[in-house]
Amino acid sequence: MATLKQLKTFIAVAEYKKMSEAAKRLYISQPTVSQVISDLESEYQAMLFERFSKELRITPAGLLLLDNAREIVAIHEQLEQSMKNINALRPLRIGATLTIGNTLMGTLVDNLIQKYPDIDITVFVDNTKIIEHRMIHNELDIALVEGIIIRQEIITKPVLEDYLCLICGKNHPFASRTSITMEDLRHQNFIMREKGSGTRAIFENIMITHHIPFVTKWECSSRCAIVDAVRHNLGLGVLSLRCIKEYVDSGDIVVCSVEGVSMKRYFYLCHHKNRPITSQMQDFTDMILETV
Repeated sequence: MATLKQLKTFIAVAEYKKMSEAAKRLYISQPTVSQVISDLESEYQAMLFERFSKELRITPAGLLLLDNAREIVAIHEQLEQSMKNINALRPLRIGATLTIGNTLMGTLVDNLIQKYPDIDITVFVDNTKIIEHRMIHNELDIALVEGIIIRQEIITKPVLEDYLCLICGKNHPFASRTSITMEDLRHQNFIMREKGSGTRAIFENIMITHHIPFVTKWECSSRCAIVDAVRHNLGLGVLSLRCIKEYVDSGDIVVCSVEGVSMKRYFYLCHHKNRPITSQMQDFTDMILETV
C-alpha cells in the first residue's frame, strides 16, 4: 500500500509534470522521485505517466490515483490540524481576490469574529489564479473570488452580485458624454489589472467578443494606482463599482456608460470538493448567505 510520503510525491509530479521540478519543490533528489513513481507503478501494476521529452503526461490510471491521493492527503492534513487544535481555536484559512480583499473581507472577518470568537482566521489576498493554485495545494480552506475558477476539483457557488465599471478622468473626452459605444473603445489606452485577475479576464472577454482591439499601457494589482493613472488621463480603467465609489463621489473620476453592454458579475464562494467541510467553513458560509 502506498505511503503518505509516496502519495505526496506522486501529487507533486502530477502537478508539475516533471520529476526534476517535483524534486526541486519537495527538496529531495530526482532519483528518489523517479524511484517513488516506479514503486507505485509496480504496486498497482499500472503505468501512471507517459514519458515524453519535455514533460510527463498522466494516464487514466494516474488520474484515478491522483483523485484518491489528494483526498487521502487532505484528510490526513485535516486530522493533523484538528488534533493540534483540539483544545484551542478553530483555524480557518480564507482566500480572497483583490477586489473582495479591498472592499469586503475586513467587514466579513470582523463579523465572523464577533459571532464566533473561537475561530482563528488567517486571510490571504491575491488574484483569482493564485487563489485557485493555493486551494488546489491545500493552502486555503475556503475562498471568495471574483474571477472564473478553471479547475474542476474546486466547487464554486455564486453568492454576491457585483458590477464592473469603465472609468475615465474628469478631463477625458468621454467624461462629458452620457454614453459611449464599443466602437469608441477601439485602440483606446487602458490601465489594466494584472494577468490572472478576474476583473481583467471578464473585460478582455467582452472586448474579444466584440472584436475591439485596445492598448494596455499599464498593468498593476493596485486599485489606487489604477485610479490615479486614470485620474491623470493616462488611460481608461475597469474596476468594480465597490472599489471606485469614493472616487466617483468626490469627482476624481467618471463612470462611462457603455451602450448595450452589461458588466454584471458574481463573487463566488469556493472550496475543494475532496476536502471535508469543517464547522468553521460552514459558519463562514452561513454568515455570507445570511448577509446576502
